[in-house]
Amino acid sequence: MTKPNLLLINPPVYDFSAYDLWSKPLGLLYIASVLRAQGCRVHWVDALDRWDRDLPEPGKTRPYHDGHYHKTVIEKPGVFSAVPRQYRRYGLPKKVLQNRVESIFRKHSIDAVMVTSGMTYWYPGVFEVIRLCKNIQPQVPVVLGGIYATLYPDHARRFSGADVVLAGQSENQVVDWIATRFDMISKNKYTQPDDLPLPAYDLYAETRHAALLTSRGCPYECGFCATRILNSPFIQRSPDSVIREIMHYAFSRNIRDIAFYDDALFVHPEKLIKPVLRSVVAGNACVRFHSPNGLFAKYIDRELAGLMMQAGFKTIRLSFETSDEARQKEMKKVSGVDLINAITYLEEAGFPRKSLKVYLLMGLTGQTLREVKDSIRFVHDLGVPISMSSYSPIPGTALWDKDIQQLPELENEPLLTNKSVYPIKSGRFTYEEFESIKSLVARGNRIIQGA
Repeated sequence: MTKPNLLLINPPVYDFSAYDLWSKPLGLLYIASVLRAQGCRVHWVDALDRWDRDLPEPGKTRPYHDGHYHKTVIEKPGVFSAVPRQYRRYGLPKKVLQNRVESIFRKHSIDAVMVTSGMTYWYPGVFEVIRLCKNIQPQVPVVLGGIYATLYPDHARRFSGADVVLAGQSENQVVDWIATRFDMISKNKYTQPDDLPLPAYDLYAETRHAALLTSRGCPYECGFCATRILNSPFIQRSPDSVIREIMHYAFSRNIRDIAFYDDALFVHPEKLIKPVLRSVVAGNACVRFHSPNGLFAKYIDRELAGLMMQAGFKTIRLSFETSDEARQKEMKKVSGVDLINAITYLEEAGFPRKSLKVYLLMGLTGQTLREVKDSIRFVHDLGVPISMSSYSPIPGTALWDKDIQQLPELENEPLLTNKSVYPIKSGRFTYEEFESIKSLVARGNRIIQGA
C-alpha cells in the first residue's frame, strides 16, 4: 500500500495567560519520528510556533529565546463571565491556521490527522482544530491524544469531534492504530524511552530552542500532580542517550537553549544528571540549560551545583510549594532545610540568589491564606524571588475526590480546572485575596531583584 500521508497538529491555546518557556509539543514530535520510522509521510503544523513565517506580528522574544505568543483577545466562555480578566487565543491567527491546513490537505491528500492536547482547560483550541479538519475533509479520521485526552477521555469522546481518542502514552497506540487502519506491519515497539528516535525538530523551518526529557514519570506521589497518571512507571533514560541528544542539538542543529521538562530531573543524580553534565562540560557544548519545571532541591549538593554552573544552567526553578511542615511531610518531597541547603550550594557555585526562583502553590485543599503568606515570607527572607502557581485540580489524583465535592461541576467541565479560576470558583480564595497574593509576591520580587 502507498505510504499514508499524516497531518500532525499542535493546537492554539485559549486562556487568560500563556507564555512560552521553551515549550515544544514534545510528545507529538516523538510521534512524528515514530510514524516516520513506520514508513509514514508526516506533515506538520504547530499553531504555537513563535517563529512561524506567516505570523503577522511575532511576540517579543527574550535573550534566551523564551517569549510571548501572538495573541488575540476573544470572548470569555460563560463559566468565566464573573472573572474580571481578558481571555485570549494564543498562536497562529485563525485565518493563517486555516490556510495552512487547507493547503496541506490540498497538496498531499491527507489520510489521517493526529492532534495533541495540552492542559485540560485548553480544550477549546483542540476543538477548533478538529472542527477545521472536519470542515475540510469530513471523511478523514482525526486521532486525539495528549494530556486533556488522557485526563478527560469521556469528555473528549463526547464533545471533541475526534474519531479516535487515545488516553495515556501514545507511541505504541498510534503505531497499532496506523498498522490496523492502513494494513501495515508494525516495525518497532517502544518499551523504554531509549528505544524512541529523537523528536522530529527538523519539521520546523526554524527553531531556536529545544525541549528535552531525560525520564518519564516520577517516583513521588504528590496529591496535586498528574505525572504518575500521564507517565507510569518512573523510567530514566541512559546518560549516553541524553548526551547524544544534547550534542545533536548543540552541534548538528546549532541550538543553544535547551529546556529540561522532566518532573524528576535530579532523582538518582549519580546515575543520570551528574554524568550528563560532566560530559557536556568535557565536550565543550556551548549550550544554555533551563528548568521551567521545578527542580527537587533535596538532590542538589555542592558537586551538582558546581556542575550546573560549569555546564551552562541559566534558568533555575526550585520546587517548594509550601513552607508548612505538616504538608511537606505529607508530600515527602522537600523541606525548608532542603531548600536552604540547595540555595546555599547554588550561591557558592556562582548563582546569585536573585537569579533563582522558587515555585510556591496556592489553592491547595485545606490551605489557608495565612499558610500562603507564611510561605511567601519564608522564601523572600532567603533573598530568592518567587513564582507563584495556582492549584489546578486534576482527575485521578489523590485530591480529586475532595475537589469535586467542593465543586461538583468539575466532573463535566474541564474549563473549571483552570489554574487562574479554580481557587476563586471553589471558594478557597476571593478574587481580591487572589490578587493581593500576586501583588505581595511581585513587590517582594522587585525588592530582591532591585527592579
